[in-house]
Amino acid sequence: MEIGFRLKYHRIKKKMSVEELASGIIPSRELKKIEAGAKAPSLEDLQALCKKLEISLAPKDNPIGKVLVKNFKSSLLHPQNKGKIMEQYADIHDHPLLHVDEDIELEYSIQQIRYFIITGDLDSADEKIKEMDRFKEFMTQEQFYLFHKYNGNYHYILNDYEQALKTYLLAEKIAPPSLSASETGDLYYSIGISATQCWAFSLAYKYSEMALKIYQQEFIPKRIAECHLNIAINERRVGNFKTAKEHYKHALTIGQKLDNEVIKFSTLYNYGYFYFQFQNFELAIEHLEDAMQFIPKEYTSDVLLNYCILIKCYIELDNYDAAKEMLIKGQEIIKEKNLTLETPSNSLFKEVYVEFMCLFYYVNEEFNNFEDYLLGKLVPLLESHNKYFEIGFYYGHLGNTYIKLGEYEKSALILREATKAYKKLMTFNEERS
Repeated sequence: MEIGFRLKYHRIKKKMSVEELASGIIPSRELKKIEAGAKAPSLEDLQALCKKLEISLAPKDNPIGKVLVKNFKSSLLHPQNKGKIMEQYADIHDHPLLHVDEDIELEYSIQQIRYFIITGDLDSADEKIKEMDRFKEFMTQEQFYLFHKYNGNYHYILNDYEQALKTYLLAEKIAPPSLSASETGDLYYSIGISATQCWAFSLAYKYSEMALKIYQQEFIPKRIAECHLNIAINERRVGNFKTAKEHYKHALTIGQKLDNEVIKFSTLYNYGYFYFQFQNFELAIEHLEDAMQFIPKEYTSDVLLNYCILIKCYIELDNYDAAKEMLIKGQEIIKEKNLTLETPSNSLFKEVYVEFMCLFYYVNEEFNNFEDYLLGKLVPLLESHNKYFEIGFYYGHLGNTYIKLGEYEKSALILREATKAYKKLMTFNEERS
């Protein structure tokens, strides 16, 4: 950094006003000119200002600090083991050489945002984002890009997908041409998955394909499988089922060869869901049961989600004994974790919990509770996530329930709503494709 920029950086870091730093040394208007680069300070004034800020007269060469932050940054790009990353962070966190040079300190602070997101410390991530927002003018182009990209990561993990997508696309616009292939691929992949969550099919397909090509060239199997999976989900949504199946197969083949349980679960679960939508319930069950072998126990919402799809498959096969077995396993998790409707921390978790309870009431023939939960809680959640297939499924079963109860007028009305949901799904997909 230039002299003026260094002074301003450390003044802001210490939360000092221009007047506070200039007091007793030079007029504040002169300090403003120095910070803006319009005037060079005298050696005497510079020494006094640096002494007040408790910094050296000039930045020091810091090769060890550069290596420390470079290695930390590399470990965060494709994290495989959260525990190892946390160990590495503990080893370097208090290292003084990460703070003697302004550029290295900035780089390290920006990488801390990503670290906190990866390790799930979202409060610290939020604090660090707010802190670093004060230093945007000091960032290099690459640092400015990474700051926006990690902001996108933060919004994505909070399920604010629209804001995540906007932030990622902004990051793409300001990205420097010197980005590595792996970093570019990671940005494209991030845009692809957030576009998928926003049901922006064309955008999702375009960026997932671009990311896939980079990951194939760089040979990063985990990301290759994830790109195939994301492309498959979007192809399925727009009705390109043959192409979707091919990508699901690729994802599954790669995923099974990796020593990564989350990838194995994701590929098997999504393939199972694909067969569920195609009403091939036996194959769906086969993949979904295989998926259960690999899901980490702490992924409570994913476990319950997998149970929900299995239960729906068993309902369609009229195998209520098997459905009840799944419900018992799900209830054990709910009891163990002490979950209630108020417990979930985000809307997706809430949706899974509400759906599980709907299925519980339906299978156990508590129809009044099923009706109340479905119409009052689940359908609004499904609508907010554009899940018209699921709305059609549940309206169909509610309509059949009304028939059993002899409420034929209600049945006719709700079955019409089921048809509307399926039509809306097709229309919505055509609009987004």
